[in-house]
Amino acid sequence: MRNVLLLLVLLTGLLSACNDKYKDPDPEAMGYDYFPLEVGDFRIYNVTDIRFKSNKGDTTRFQMRERVDATFYDQTNTLNYKVIRSIRVDASTPWVDDSVYTIIQNKTNLLLTKNNTKYVKMVFPVKEGKSWTADAFNDRFINVDEKERSSYTNVGEAYTAGENTYGNTVTVIQGTPSDGILILDDRKEVYAAEVGLVYRVFNKVIYCNDFNGECEFGTGYKLFGHERHETLLTHGKE
Repeated sequence: MRNVLLLLVLLTGLLSACNDKYKDPDPEAMGYDYFPLEVGDFRIYNVTDIRFKSNKGDTTRFQMRERVDATFYDQTNTLNYKVIRSIRVDASTPWVDDSVYTIIQNKTNLLLTKNNTKYVKMVFPVKEGKSWTADAFNDRFINVDEKERSSYTNVGEAYTAGENTYGNTVTVIQGTPSDGILILDDRKEVYAAEVGLVYRVFNKVIYCNDFNGECEFGTGYKLFGHERHETLLTHGKE
């Protein structure tokens, strides 16, 4: 009888260990809450977009809304979130739908598909210094080494975007930052827990590389480039 009881205790311990092993990961610990996804969620951004040519900038300012419109299952039975991006001049003008993209979030990564191109926007768990191939599913590159990588920094730190400060954020660095005499490349996205994207910057500039004097080499003369800032204004659920 004593041996039977001992065996039952051992079996109970093994079953408990197995159950613990196969429990779903904690969403907060994995970092899933940096990109909340529910139908009806929306975020509105103030956008400043500047196009450079021959050291002159053409600036456009407007507002952009990203709204989770619906869900659907694709041919692989994978849950997709449909996101509609709309724009307007300001709060006094109506929204006009601009584009659509889809999001897939699984236990290991978050995939965004737009214009039939898939990007790995995030990987889980979110950890400081972790990097990944953002273009892993993009076949336009012949050489694997050409595919762009992203990485995490400032995990869990506070960040101020516009007039709002968010206590728990993560910054995604896109590509290889450069601030040299010929090229500027500064691209990053900042996500806040339980909010989502709060700030995005895309800033790529080619400076004057003419040694013959046709433009001002070494002075920051912008041959051409694109600078764009998206700052979260408000968010909620419809």
